[in-house]
Amino acid sequence: MAFRNILDGAASFGAALVTSAICGLPAWFTVAAVRAGVAPIWAYATAAGLGVIGVILTLAFVRKGLAGVAPTRQRRR
Repeated sequence: MAFRNILDGAASFGAALVTSAICGLPAWFTVAAVRAGVAPIWAYATAAGLGVIGVILTLAFVRKGLAGVAPTRQRRR
């Protein structure tokens, strides 16, 4: 049973990494585009929204990883 919890926690940490990449990279490129003058100023709002959602989801997956819970479950198996 403990081995399964370790694997579930590792899967949650992997989900946290993937989530931070999926949300962080587009937000960073949006900020870079605004600074370069390619995108309009209001794009900062979309980058901030995507960044906030990414931080919330990443922290949720990290919390699940520390508890040994799989990313798609609410409690341990």
